[in-house]
Amino acid sequence: MGESVRIHFTLTDLARTRIAGRPSPLAATTFSAFRLAQRTGTPGLDGWRRLVLAGLAASGPAGSGPAPRGGTGRRRAGEPYFAQIAARNPAHPVPRFLRPNVGLHTLDEELERLLSTPRQVLRADLEYVGRHRPLPRWTRDLADGDPTAADRLAAAVRDYHRVAVAPYWRALASALAADRAARNRQLGDGGIEEVLHSLGPRMRWRAPVLEVQTRAETEYDYHLGGRGLVLAPGAFCSYVPCDPDEEQPTLYYEVAPGTGRHPLLAPPGGPHEGLAALLGHSRAAVLEVIADGVTTGQLARRVGLSPASASEHATVLRRAGLVATRRSGRSSHHTLTALGSELLLHAAATPSAALR
Repeated sequence: MGESVRIHFTLTDLARTRIAGRPSPLAATTFSAFRLAQRTGTPGLDGWRRLVLAGLAASGPAGSGPAPRGGTGRRRAGEPYFAQIAARNPAHPVPRFLRPNVGLHTLDEELERLLSTPRQVLRADLEYVGRHRPLPRWTRDLADGDPTAADRLAAAVRDYHRVAVAPYWRALASALAADRAARNRQLGDGGIEEVLHSLGPRMRWRAPVLEVQTRAETEYDYHLGGRGLVLAPGAFCSYVPCDPDEEQPTLYYEVAPGTGRHPLLAPPGGPHEGLAALLGHSRAAVLEVIADGVTTGQLARRVGLSPASASEHATVLRRAGLVATRRSGRSSHHTLTALGSELLLHAAATPSAALR
């Protein structure tokens, strides 16, 4: 165990602290590269690590990313190309453009957003990271707005994600969504301090300071200064904000599976297959989407059903105590109940055969 980071809150910060929205595939991919390099955390993930390293080796240049242009930037065997700027040490900052706090539906959407990031934003982000650790020389082209450098980075992220995250994403996203739903209920029932009290064994809330035990070798104080804090469940590791100029500081706390298996140890494909045996394929898909908190129209579009069918499935799940529905004008907004969250979280961490 390393030193601690002390995050200081004012009353304004407490009022502005919130639970993150849908999980970011790009942030999960970035933090998975850190976990791959660190060999720390849940011992059971050694199996995932071996599979990923074997997959990267088998995919060759595509899995590890293209050789950087105009710079040396050595990387370890099997290490993803983009991991050179992701982070190798828990004390190192991670560029904000690789860990967005507003998640989109797909990795491709998030990479499109990355490619459209203004040059001055990329440059400021990389300059901050570069003051704390060395960066490969090819990041100079990225900071200068070179579209070729950005395209190569996006391709490397996409190739790595295909091997390391995509096969497990459904289970991971379901586990994160279930945790997020539980935190939002906790927020509604007991307020933000109850949430801060329960973020895990390495985090201790002693008002007005949240102490986070890290594996870093130095400790520091981080003052939110009225910006508030976004609390985001993390699939692979925790991450503590360190950039004093970050517009929206985000604390990633690692979601522990509790009982059962970690989502990364579940069969690729995630909980949908297991839930489908219990609920039916359409209804299982509806339950997964409702974890994000959706209207009937959004639910229909994302599952590929008619609005009438989506509403019917939501009604059945509501009668079973798995879903809560709140009407606002002509719209109905669906969220998971505590029972629905527990079922989804258990399914994400349990082999499909166990639900049959």
